[in-house]
Amino acid sequence: MNRQRKQSSSRPARPPLRWTGILFAAAVNTLLVSAVQVLLNAAGLGLSFELFATMIAPLAAGVITALYVKQRGGMHATLGGLLSIPLVTYFAFGGIWQFGVLAGAFCGLAGTITEILTRSRQ
Repeated sequence: MNRQRKQSSSRPARPPLRWTGILFAAAVNTLLVSAVQVLLNAAGLGLSFELFATMIAPLAAGVITALYVKQRGGMHATLGGLLSIPLVTYFAFGGIWQFGVLAGAFCGLAGTITEILTRSRQ
C-alpha cells in the first residue's frame, strides 16, 4: 500500500476542470451546429449535406474548446459536448437524437485529439 501511495504522489496533479470551459464547449458546439444547420436549410441543400452540421461543426467546436481551455481540453470538450446533446437535438436537428449524439461525440473526440497533439508539442 505504501508503494502505491508513493507512485501516485510522484505523478503531477491534474488541474481541476473549469465549469466555464465546459459551458464554453456546450455553447460553441450548439452555436456552430445550429448556424451550419440554418445555412444548409437556407441554401436548400438536402440530407446529403447534413454531414457538415453533424460532423464538421462539432469537430471545429472541439478544437476551439481545447485551444481555449489549454489544459484538459478533451474532458472539457467531452462534457460540453454531452451537455449540448439535448440542445442540438431539438434546436438544430428537429428532434433527431442520433444526429445530436453524434455531434456531441465528435466535439469530445476533436477536443481529445487536439489536447494530445498540443501536449506532445510542449
